[in-house]
Formats: sequence, structure tokens, C-alpha cells
Amino acid sequence: MMKTYKIVVLGDFGVGKTSLIRRYVLDEFSDQYRATMGVHLYKHTDRIATEGGQSEIRLVVWDIEGAPLPSGQTQRYVVGASAALVVGDLTRADPYSAMWSAADMFEEQLPGRPMAFALNKRDLSDAPSPDVVKRMERRYDGPVFETSAMNGEGVLHAFHSLGKSILARNL
Repeated sequence: MMKTYKIVVLGDFGVGKTSLIRRYVLDEFSDQYRATMGVHLYKHTDRIATEGGQSEIRLVVWDIEGAPLPSGQTQRYVVGASAALVVGDLTRADPYSAMWSAADMFEEQLPGRPMAFALNKRDLSDAPSPDVVKRMERRYDGPVFETSAMNGEGVLHAFHSLGKSILARNL
């Protein structure tokens, strides 16, 4: 029997959370911006490469509305999550502060659960600071991916990394 896992996608308004999810689940992209109000759920079955071969998992990806700082509502949406993808926008002057706030909230709510980070809109920006990326990886024990929802760069790697972490921890 295939297990189902909840992944929450967190980040500020307009960083590309919905676009990343739609690229992963539907393999499509739209440049029309529509803010997510509340939460939208996407279901997706995927095959994840593991040490033992391939594992099929069902994911329910929670596209949570953006907020400058995680709100009480966001904290309620996180309950029961197996993992989180925290998204930042590389075209912003400071893509990291909101990411750290979201990651801190997730870690506080669900200590030890896997997290990955998506530095999105890579197609529109220079590479992120290697020092900041290393600091993020050490602080949260999660990989950082440069992604582009528009061209698909890094999107599968980010979600597959979470899938592998979930399976490895047998959540």
C-alpha cells in the first residue's frame, strides 16, 4: 500500500511557491500572478530513487499563502507535515530573511522534520551568495536548490530531495 505524505510550501508573497508546485505536479508554467488565499492542495504521485531502488509515494503538497512573517494561520496549516519546502525569490534585495522566519517556525512546530530550500527565479538573477547558502544548509540541515519555475531548473531535485528525506526517516 502506497503511503501519503504532506509537504508544505512556505515563503513570502510572490516568491513563486504556486509556480514551483505547478511545475512539479503539472509540468506547466504561467506568468499570470494570482495570490494564493488560504491554502490550495495539490496531489501528486511520484517515483523517488532510493538506495533500495525506486519507491512510489503519494504527496499532498500544501500551497500556503505568503506572509511576511509566518502567521498563526500558517502555523495551523503546518500541523502534520512530513516536510517543508521553503521558497525565496532571488530577484529581491533580501530573499533570505523571510525564508529564515518560515524555516524557524517550521522547525519550532515540527522539530527534526526535513526541510529543503528553493532559491527561485534563478533564470532572472545572478547566483546566490555561496556563504549564505552554506550557512542555510548548516543552520537547518537541509539542502538549498537554485530553481526556476519558468524553465524547470532544480524543481524536481528539490521535491525529490524532500521525498528521499521523508522515506529515509520513515515518517
